[in-house]
Amino acid sequence: MFKEQIIISLKMAIGVMVATLIGKALNIEFYSSVATIVIVSMLSTKKQSFKLAGIFLIAAIFSLSLASLLFTVLGFSLGVFTLYILIFTFFMYKFDTKSAIITNVVLVMQIYSLEVITVSLFFNQLVLMFIGLSVALVLNFYTLDFEDELIDYQNQVETLLSSIFYNMGLCLNNECGEELVKEQLQELDNLLAISRTRSYDYLNSFYIQENDYYIEYFNMRRQQYFTVVSMQKFIKHKFLNKTEVKILRDFNDSIVKNIGISNDTSKTQMERLDEIKYHFTYISELPATKFQLKNRVALHQYLYALVNLVELKMYFIESYVNKE
Repeated sequence: MFKEQIIISLKMAIGVMVATLIGKALNIEFYSSVATIVIVSMLSTKKQSFKLAGIFLIAAIFSLSLASLLFTVLGFSLGVFTLYILIFTFFMYKFDTKSAIITNVVLVMQIYSLEVITVSLFFNQLVLMFIGLSVALVLNFYTLDFEDELIDYQNQVETLLSSIFYNMGLCLNNECGEELVKEQLQELDNLLAISRTRSYDYLNSFYIQENDYYIEYFNMRRQQYFTVVSMQKFIKHKFLNKTEVKILRDFNDSIVKNIGISNDTSKTQMERLDEIKYHFTYISELPATKFQLKNRVALHQYLYALVNLVELKMYFIESYVNKE
């Protein structure tokens, strides 16, 4: 993140310098104001740059035309300038293009300060906008590739999930450390929040290419997280040393070893879960006591939560991994 912030700052500084030098070389009036245009334009992501540039240009034409009309008909006065701001900002908010307000008001303020309207001045202001936007677009071509950072987050999430499932397996064995699992779930929650934000940053670092793999990956893990949170209430019981507990514990261990996407065993796991459901429904002995019944209900709920976890992973793999 720090390296990325340094690069963004450098790009802004270089952009301001280059745009200002171009404006000065072309003898453009008010050339120093391109600095504002460059900085505001570069606050957007790479993917948003083209859209923002188009919005800024259209807004500039509308803004300058509106100001020219008002100043020509009503004269140059603070009241007329205020009327311009009222009308212009209303339309910018109406069409959700408020990001164009600052740069265009600056251009109109320059016309207001001269108290004159000419065709050459009109185009002078448009050229200022064009120079600032062009420099910003060129510099936004270069963005730091931080895919390795997302891969690292991915590995951290999978390692943490494996550890959580390992500890949940201990709970099935009546060796549960509830506080440890709770702390790990909080850590996972924080990690997924950061990862999801950074995956959107990664998506927006491309002009045209769509790469939502990491967004969908962390969304899938977020859904699994909610399922795991719900599973905590199923493992607070004192479990009997029954066949059904051993079956679920063994399956739980298989999740620990195969949590990753690269090692896809989800179809095999679903087949095994179907076998476990069959065992629970048709083979296992019926609970004879209230305590046994509570145990069986908790194990059933745990089982179907496992099914949900594997289904989420399977859907992601079929939609975003196998299609590649």
